[in-house]
Amino acid sequence: MKKGKKKKLLVKPKSPLRNKRIVFALNEWEYDALTVYCKRYKIKNRSNFLRKTVLGKVSQKFQEDYPTLF
Repeated sequence: MKKGKKKKLLVKPKSPLRNKRIVFALNEWEYDALTVYCKRYKIKNRSNFLRKTVLGKVSQKFQEDYPTLF
């Protein structure tokens, strides 16, 4: 009998699936500004950039509004 090499299976950690969609429209000036920004700073994935930017701002606002005792 031949001994074959065993294949190792790589398991990726599960990340939450994104199955909720939000669509918004930009006017011409906003779209041009976003396009120039992405080109200037070499942002390849605009969707990821917008997600992180918006959710970062939301998270920051939640932390600012969190009630404190003093």
